[in-house]
Amino acid sequence: MRRQFALLVIFLLAVSALRSFADVAAIHADALPQETAVLAALDDARQLEPYCSAWTNTWNYPVSKEDVAARLTKDLAFLNLALTNHPDNLELLLLTGLVAHYAYNLDVPGSHTTSVDALSQARRLAPSDVRGGWFTASLQCQTDQTGPGADEFLALESSHAWDQLPSAFWDDYMACALITNMPAHTLRANSYLDKLHAPASQTRTTLADLARQRFDPFDPNKTYATKEVWQGAAAGDATQFTSTTCGVRFDAGNDWSVEQLAFNNGSCVAFFSTGPYKATTRDLHPSILMLVQQPAAGEDLQAFFKKFLNSGTFAPFTPSRCPSTTCLAMAGVQPGMYKADGNGHAHMIAFERDEPPFPGLIFESPAPLPQSVPSAGTVAYRPAQTAQRIPGKLYYYVLVDMAASIEEPAMKDLDFFLQNLTVE
Repeated sequence: MRRQFALLVIFLLAVSALRSFADVAAIHADALPQETAVLAALDDARQLEPYCSAWTNTWNYPVSKEDVAARLTKDLAFLNLALTNHPDNLELLLLTGLVAHYAYNLDVPGSHTTSVDALSQARRLAPSDVRGGWFTASLQCQTDQTGPGADEFLALESSHAWDQLPSAFWDDYMACALITNMPAHTLRANSYLDKLHAPASQTRTTLADLARQRFDPFDPNKTYATKEVWQGAAAGDATQFTSTTCGVRFDAGNDWSVEQLAFNNGSCVAFFSTGPYKATTRDLHPSILMLVQQPAAGEDLQAFFKKFLNSGTFAPFTPSRCPSTTCLAMAGVQPGMYKADGNGHAHMIAFERDEPPFPGLIFESPAPLPQSVPSAGTVAYRPAQTAQRIPGKLYYYVLVDMAASIEEPAMKDLDFFLQNLTVE
């Protein structure tokens, strides 16, 4: 397993401080084999953890690196011997995995395999115990397996109540989340540690500060280019568009035409044409529009929606999905708009969303570090910045416009859009 040498430019000064926070404290000493060599290895791990729980290319500690490596190598030999007599002792497996991880950080040969094997056996023995997955994720996040490590942390988080996980878990989670460019997850973990009344930590403060720096604050006076507001990515038979500025993500069919993606007059605009569909006399393209903006002063959602109900006759309808707790929805008719192809039909939906506690969180996923070439040494790169969401409450407006003769396929397009719409 290769060590990951690609480091964050803004993280270079802090990377040596990305250390586990007393993970050894999670080992239940009274459940270990009460053998002198095992307990001595536990004591060594407690003493040496601050020096070796993360790899560093500088060594500024009161104990020499060679001495620490020698002690851990000796401890691993005793722990492996103890495992031959106690192969099903969970605490012994976890301790062996941790000591081997720390030895790996000192480049002790064979230590990575030893750690992986011990932790894998611990997970098989006690699949519901969070420590096996946690220690494995921490190890992965310090190698070129940062993506799987972050995925494991996210899986553990989703399957446990946050306040039932140890503070040290959240500290390790913070470090991995920042390395994999999930700053909102980093900040949420920091908030959990505050709620758990974890002891103050300069490393934790540094991680939180670095996470905040990953967000570009919204500037209401700035003219934004499309690429600053909208990002597109392939998603099977669709293209996924995300705007962290407006707290929204949706899928557009690959056969849809982009008419406009922009940020105009303080509003996010996404405008597509779909089809073509066979109407009465010709092929026609329905259109789908989404608009996102802050409410005007004193404007409630009803007043916002009413601005779009100024031409035609309207009646309520029930959309196939409401992306919020409450939606306003109206179907409108404009007689003769498409002549022989039928009246103009429009279906409109409006809803609102308050600013979430950690904007951007639901759009984050682990971003792997670029693969490095060991012979090249340390490689620096700058992670992508994230545009911060417009602050406060936002109003969302969705419209599908079509001729009556192609209403059925146009409504299917609307249903597809709504089913694949995510808002914060």
